[in-house]
Amino acid sequence: MKSKLPLLALLFPAVAFAGASASVFKKGKPANQWAANAAIDGKVETAWMVPGESANRGEWIMIDVPKGTIDKIRIHPGWGKTDETFTDYARPKALKVDVLCCADSTSMETQGSASTDVPDKNEMIELDIDDLEVGNEMFGGKAKIWIVDIYEGEDYPSVAISEILVVMKEFDAAASFTADSGADTSHMIMDTVDDSTRTFWTSPAEGAGFTFTADGFGLSSFQFQHGPAGYAKVKKIKVTANDVENVADVPESGGWHTVEIPGPYGYTGSAWGDIVVEILEVHPGSKPEVAVSEFKAKATNYEGI
Repeated sequence: MKSKLPLLALLFPAVAFAGASASVFKKGKPANQWAANAAIDGKVETAWMVPGESANRGEWIMIDVPKGTIDKIRIHPGWGKTDETFTDYARPKALKVDVLCCADSTSMETQGSASTDVPDKNEMIELDIDDLEVGNEMFGGKAKIWIVDIYEGEDYPSVAISEILVVMKEFDAAASFTADSGADTSHMIMDTVDDSTRTFWTSPAEGAGFTFTADGFGLSSFQFQHGPAGYAKVKKIKVTANDVENVADVPESGGWHTVEIPGPYGYTGSAWGDIVVEILEVHPGSKPEVAVSEFKAKATNYEGI
């Protein structure tokens, strides 16, 4: 897999900063209990929440993002800890997304905007928006998400967002394997990146897994295909990156299967370094080994070396 990156991207990597900020947040114990970072920590039990005296409409949360293209927004509206906390507090009903450029500037300017409605559901919702380009040739920017309208809370006026994730467009990343559990030199892990389903990797099903990296890329997901008939197939898989875990179920069907790589910073593609993949369960085959025939890593940005 060859990456087609412009020369400027190699010379001046798109810097991605870590974190989120907000127009205002409710004070709590601890003091930052309801701050913006609570909406990008992967925990539905925590939330960004505004003070009760706020008008709610016009408040915003802003997430640092790298150079790239914003494709979607995922949001768990309200305080989603329980169904009761969800209805007790106000939830966003309509949002506006502004892209601000650029990360090297002290005066951020609006580069593009999109608007979307939010269903009133206590779950993570993926919202399609018009594609928004972020940054310039050298730097990324910020996604500023405004609350335009709300669903009123039954008991409390404060609007809350439990989780928000900026979903960016993906491209192929050149992956390197650094470890794997395979024992058969006839079916090695590198056989999964040769663009041929006739070759494949095998491993004893118990303790199966591998580790890979893609230097310079902000990784967002990977795709794989099951191995030949007769071998066990991946059923449940765990991915660990930057001390964040994602466990996914994988169907027994053929074709490409996509597994998201978790990132800690509020946008897809904020994972880097070693990505550890553990196969937790398999669909049994007539042979004891599990097999994978093809593998592709995906990224949303170039982080620099």
